[in-house]
Order: sequence, then structure tokens, then C-alpha cells
Amino acid sequence: MRRVVQIGSRAVPLSNLDRVLWPEAGLTKADLLDYYAQLYPYLARHWQGRALTVKRYPKGVAGESFFQKNVPPGAPPWVQVGTIGGVDYVVAQDLATIIWLANSGALEFHPSTYLASRPAEPTHAIIDLDPTPPLGFREAVQAAKYTRDLLEKLKLRGFPKLSGGTGIHIYLPLPAGFSFELSAELVRQLGTALCSKYPGQFTLERLIKKRRGVYVDYLQNSPAKTMIGVYSPRATARATVSTPVLWSDLDHFQPEDFTVKTVPQWVKQRGDLFQGVLEPQFFDHLGFSRFSCTDS
Repeated sequence: MRRVVQIGSRAVPLSNLDRVLWPEAGLTKADLLDYYAQLYPYLARHWQGRALTVKRYPKGVAGESFFQKNVPPGAPPWVQVGTIGGVDYVVAQDLATIIWLANSGALEFHPSTYLASRPAEPTHAIIDLDPTPPLGFREAVQAAKYTRDLLEKLKLRGFPKLSGGTGIHIYLPLPAGFSFELSAELVRQLGTALCSKYPGQFTLERLIKKRRGVYVDYLQNSPAKTMIGVYSPRATARATVSTPVLWSDLDHFQPEDFTVKTVPQWVKQRGDLFQGVLEPQFFDHLGFSRFSCTDS
């Protein structure tokens, strides 16, 4: 059954609200839409104005899925579109846009690290800590703590979030004018320092079969790459959510503690722990300005 809801000035068509998206968690499309409606005041700060790549699961997490970058056919006329690198992206502009995409089966949202109005300039760099099996979340936590110590020594601010899987993402706010090339080089140099100080515990090895330790994926800092957005649900059995935490939280929680069911209350109690990502920081004291970089 189809229905239309009014969100602000937008008429948004909805359908199949009782479709089960996460069978194990017992969550439906209606639950997903309600989640986004509750979280929008928080996620809007981090998604608005950014190009959206979505991963769609039309039949739920047990069914087929696919990434979608181009705006889907039949989009309402009010959907904002940004053409970047030959791709016509949907640009996050309001709750109606998010609900419309989620209704189409967009379960995971991957907002760009740049604003659609300035696609050559990332607003943050990402240290993606990805444990190589059989390593898992606990090893990622230890790697994140070592990374925190390095950032503190360098007088840099980093903000951790759980990926919703076994990994941890640490966001570094960037100043205006920072390029993708420089952001990748920044994270590569941080990864190199971690590999040197903690041999065997970190790796920059790109080939999975050769990796040992926690992979520092500095190549994620590219305009062509996608990264799960803060507060986005994941296609996991328990409907986990990529959630920001404090450094002091890392030893006390598991990814399964943050789900579509639990995160709205968590955020209401703790607030937006990613607010600091919106405040630029400078790297000139490292000899690593927004216009040039030097090996350390």
C-alpha cells in the first residue's frame, strides 16, 4: 500500500512500510524511516550539502544489494542534484530527501567527505582502522588508543566512531583549502609512524593476503571512495549503527550496543559527540600546511 506524507513543504511517497529489513532484529522499513526522522537533527550537521552514495537493500539485508551514486529515475523535482566527476549525485538537503531515499531501500548512507559546492576540498581526513582477520574489534580498539596517543603527542584532535562492524574510524577536521592528495598523505604519514612504533600491530599493506595487524587505510581519503556516514545504520544482522563515541567509551562498548533501536536514546542522552569534527584544525606546526607537506 502506498501513502504520501508531508515533510515540510515536500510530499514524500512511501510504500511497503511493513517490509522486514532486518529479520533477526525484527525491524521494518517503518522502523528505518522513524530512525532517520529521530536522528535527522544530528546527522544533518554532518550530511547536509554533501553528495550521497547509498547502498540499497530493496528486500532487506538478506536480499540483494547494490551501491547507487546517480540519482534514481523518477526522483521528485525537489530533489537537489549535484554533478561531480560526471556523476549526478543526490545532495543531502533536508529530511524529505533522506526519507525518500530510505523508502527506496537505501539502508546505508555514504555522504562525501566534501561539500558538493567544493568537491576538490575534503572537510575532514579519515583514519580507517580495519583489523585483519582473525583480529577483530578489540584489536581495533587497542589500535585506536595507540592512534589517540600519537594524535595527542602531535597536538591534533581526532574524533572516533564505530564503523558498525569491527573497524573504527577516526575523523580529523581539516582547514579550508586542504586537498585530497594532502589528506591521504597526512593519514599515510600517521600510519607510517604507527607501523614504526608498534611493529606487527599496524600495517599499510594493500594486499589482503599479505596483511598482518590492523590496516590503516589511508587510501579512503580519495573523492572516489565511500565511507559509511556517521549515524547511518548498517546491513548487519542486529542493525548496528556507525556511532560516534568518546575515547573513554572504547573499552566499555561493543558495536552491537549501538543499533537502530538504541542509538536514538543514546544520542538524546549524550548529544552529538561528532560536533567537534565541524571545527577546523591546522597542521602548520607539523610542517604540514594545507598547501604543502614534508616527510616527518
